[in-house]
Formats: sequence, C-alpha cells, structure tokens
Amino acid sequence: METCSLKSSLKIFVDVFHKYSKISGNLDALNRREMKQLLNKEMPHFIKNSKDLKDVQSLFEELDTNLDSDIDFKEFAVMIARVVMETHEKMHENAPPGKHHGPGLEGPH
Repeated sequence: METCSLKSSLKIFVDVFHKYSKISGNLDALNRREMKQLLNKEMPHFIKNSKDLKDVQSLFEELDTNLDSDIDFKEFAVMIARVVMETHEKMHENAPPGKHHGPGLEGPH
C-alpha cells in the first residue's frame, strides 16, 4: 500500500498547477487551454464522474472570480477543494456493506 503525506500531496497540487501554467503566457495562472489540458490529462475520471466538473467552459467561468480570463492558484485551489469534498461524498455513497468508504470520483480501482 502506498503511503502519502498531506505535505507531499500539497506539493503535488502546486507542481501540477505549474506544470500546466508554464505552457504559455502567465506562469502563475491557467488560461482556458491549459486548464482543459490539466483536467483532461490529470483528472479524466474525476471529470467524467463529477456532477460539477463536466462542462469545462462553465467551470472555468465559475472559477474565474476576478474575471481576468485566467485561473490563478487561489481559484484553482477552490476547484481542488470542491473535488476533494465531492470525492469524499462519493466514497460514502459507494461504500460496500460494512465499510466506511468505497471508490470516489476516480471510480473503481
């Protein structure tokens, strides 16, 4: 079983954000194309199974709270928090009898 600390998980969020934000333009924000690439490459099962993330265009507009046509890290963090909360809910919904958690948005293993 793979162990992962919260500290290493947080670093991964930051690193993945910058992996895509550095593709073009602003190094500290994702444009629409970068955001779509990140979602499709890093989170395909989450997008497919999420009630909130299916429409990337609408999601982008909802997250872009400062209306600058980019998703900065604070806006990205809001999306990650939503994914974590929805995953936790789904894990409870999918829990087999006698278990506390089942698969989340990532789907069955």
